[in-house]
Amino acid sequence: MKKLLIILMTLLTLTACSGQKNDEQTAVDTSSLTIVTPKGAPVLAFYDQIANENYTRVTADAIGALWTGDASPDVLTVDLTSGVKAIANGAEYKLAAIITFGNFYLASTGNDDNDTMDQGDRIVLFGNENMLPSKLWHYLFGADYDADLFYEADAQQAAAALASGKCSDGTEADYVFVAQPAMFASMKKNENAKLYLDIQEAYKEKSGLDMIQAAVFLKNSVDAATGDAFLTNLETAINAAINDPELVKQGLSVYTGDEATAQYGFNPDVVVNVFKQKNASGINAMGLGFKRAIDIREDIDAFLSIFGVEKTDEEIYFK
Repeated sequence: MKKLLIILMTLLTLTACSGQKNDEQTAVDTSSLTIVTPKGAPVLAFYDQIANENYTRVTADAIGALWTGDASPDVLTVDLTSGVKAIANGAEYKLAAIITFGNFYLASTGNDDNDTMDQGDRIVLFGNENMLPSKLWHYLFGADYDADLFYEADAQQAAAALASGKCSDGTEADYVFVAQPAMFASMKKNENAKLYLDIQEAYKEKSGLDMIQAAVFLKNSVDAATGDAFLTNLETAINAAINDPELVKQGLSVYTGDEATAQYGFNPDVVVNVFKQKNASGINAMGLGFKRAIDIREDIDAFLSIFGVEKTDEEIYFK
């Protein structure tokens, strides 16, 4: 807990510095901002906010109702595509930052005799044809394996297929599109399972750009100074976590056992082990990072093009 207190003190110092105007330091208080993230990997970016009563974690399907109305928060984290589409439909938010850069992998269950993905091998994705795993899959591989695809309802069921080697309908699974940290936990249960392909690496080889997943959106009512201070604090916390994953473990220790899994959407005991692993890009296997959205507009537009979304206008960005 001592390390977490140190990083929180650092954040407070940076908050004061970020509000500097006319050569005078003016402390910018961001504590009243309401924050909502989906459960899962984005929670890791807010590990130092778990005890903050203004921070709420919800299921991914609950995010859509939060873009408008009295319940809409000051800070909303969601997948990039959904957020950009929400703004196009009138949501009063700005795209501020990207905090996850890919935690997707293709793993082998150990059932494939030749250990090579061929047509005829059963390949498990999760969600449906319109969701990110399927869109990424078809961007990388086209329609060559369409006859072999099996869609599980969600990431948890896909992870279960990797752990058991079987799809939910009882048929044998050969390869599973899965996310961290679920992949780590599943591979502990299946000694024959192994990493087959780093999806981030495959995407970068084809596009020349980094993959993008979770994005942070700031409500238009958040003034520039407060928004900038919040983003500075968030960047500092994320970088600290990458350098010392134990900070994440300490922050998430607010909840334990089954309650922690219910609160976060994952088992926090697994997180530190996953953080210590590196993906093909040389960053943590969770893909956690921080970049101001306006600084990587080219990457954002390239990623959105996979979904048929037109190039973004500069006016949607927080600057």
